[in-house]
Amino acid sequence: MNEESHEAELMDWLHEARNVFPKLDKSVIFCDYKEMSDKKLGFVKGKVAHIHDFDAEALLLGEKTTIRKKIVKPPEYGIFINSKIRKIRHPLLRKQIAHTVIIHELYHVEQDDLVTISKEFSRRKRKKIHTHNFFEEVFDRYNSSGKAKACQK
Repeated sequence: MNEESHEAELMDWLHEARNVFPKLDKSVIFCDYKEMSDKKLGFVKGKVAHIHDFDAEALLLGEKTTIRKKIVKPPEYGIFINSKIRKIRHPLLRKQIAHTVIIHELYHVEQDDLVTISKEFSRRKRKKIHTHNFFEEVFDRYNSSGKAKACQK
């Protein structure tokens, strides 16, 4: 298979997985293969903006002012899957693995995990999503997608 067909099948699988995530209907999400270490199956990426709002004139005049920090969610997300998965020859097995990784990362997007600063990884790992039935929820979402049921037959 050539590279364009792999990208097309990934986007098809992404659209199948998005049926289980109605909250993400308005989000722009794309999926692609990427070279990464053997220990990682995939990751999600989105540019989170941190805006600091303050009164500059009051600050220059020495008056007291409050500085408000606002975190803006990214308008688009990218899901990247390990390119070694592309080498799996059996298409159903490749689909099951990629579909599971896509659903895992979509669940992170739905729970706003990217809003947490990446430097505070230990705080993000302790978030509710990682401690309370995260993998069970991913498994349930995978099973509730219609194509996963057809893939298992």
